[in-house]
Amino acid sequence: MGTDRHVAVTEADYLRLLAHGTTAFELLRTALELGIFEHLEHYGGMDPRRLAQALGIEVQPARIMLLGLCALRLVDKRGDAYVNAGMTRRKLLRSGPRYLGPLVDVQAKVINQALPDLAESVRRGTNVGLRHLDGPGSTLYERLTAHPELQRVFYANMRDASRKAIGPLLDRYDLSGVRHAVDVGGGDGTNAIHLARRYPDLTVTVFDQESVTRLAADRVDDPDLRRRVRFHAGDILTEPLPEGADAVLVFHIFEIWSRERNTELLRRCRAALPDGGVCLVYNFVSDDKGTGPMSAGLVSPYFLALASGEGMAYSTADMEQAVLDAGFSEVERYEDMGFSHALVVGRR
Repeated sequence: MGTDRHVAVTEADYLRLLAHGTTAFELLRTALELGIFEHLEHYGGMDPRRLAQALGIEVQPARIMLLGLCALRLVDKRGDAYVNAGMTRRKLLRSGPRYLGPLVDVQAKVINQALPDLAESVRRGTNVGLRHLDGPGSTLYERLTAHPELQRVFYANMRDASRKAIGPLLDRYDLSGVRHAVDVGGGDGTNAIHLARRYPDLTVTVFDQESVTRLAADRVDDPDLRRRVRFHAGDILTEPLPEGADAVLVFHIFEIWSRERNTELLRRCRAALPDGGVCLVYNFVSDDKGTGPMSAGLVSPYFLALASGEGMAYSTADMEQAVLDAGFSEVERYEDMGFSHALVVGRR
């Protein structure tokens, strides 16, 4: 697990980043769209004129882009050439293992249009920003069913986040004794596929809305995985869980809902388990003090203003208490999982 690196800015520049945050985001998004970082990497650095020729644009816009990216510390200047900074090479090149492109895409195409409604969402305690997306239901996940391309963008980001987060869980928690796991709200099956590959005797049933399970089924082409990764369409909040599981996975679901709704979901998970069965709650988390980290502070408004109108990045203590309130007799807590995640395990 790598350590966090630091980018120092003055107090004035930090406030500028807050005030001009939309501009900073658009510089990043445009650089990714135009492939600027890939061009700089391929040629080992470029001056504005050479970049303009490569992109088929005028020199002035190339100067503006390189100036902005340099000010944001995403590129450095060596002599006359601009080159990718270290963090850009690690996280903003498409070939990199920590590429953030799917996150930028979902912010640009799904999330950002709703965030100007944060103030009204705070006043009313509901997801006012959902008004920008027509369709059925009162949550983003329901509305996305009417927008297949946006749904694809959304679940591409979820797939990327799940791929990055599943490794620490597999390293820290042993599921070798489990024979059948139900992945509640399992999305496009990324977690289920990783688990089935790690444990060849494990069957995983993805339980999610029908349009999502169709996306997931299309991703499984290995015959063995097709036999062991199954899909069950339904409403995770109201319909019975698939039967016969000795483990229930609640991954990246807890943050969507209120504490009360989460506790009720966990009660239903407990009821579906045999004695000795386990429920794993794995999510982005805030710290128990309610002071951070940055990831929790910046993702929580999305749940209020757009996703559901009631969720947030909860603390590990919140998750643990909900598992206890749901009636599980034994609770284990795993922190410092990396990727701003924590795991709480309840045993029936």
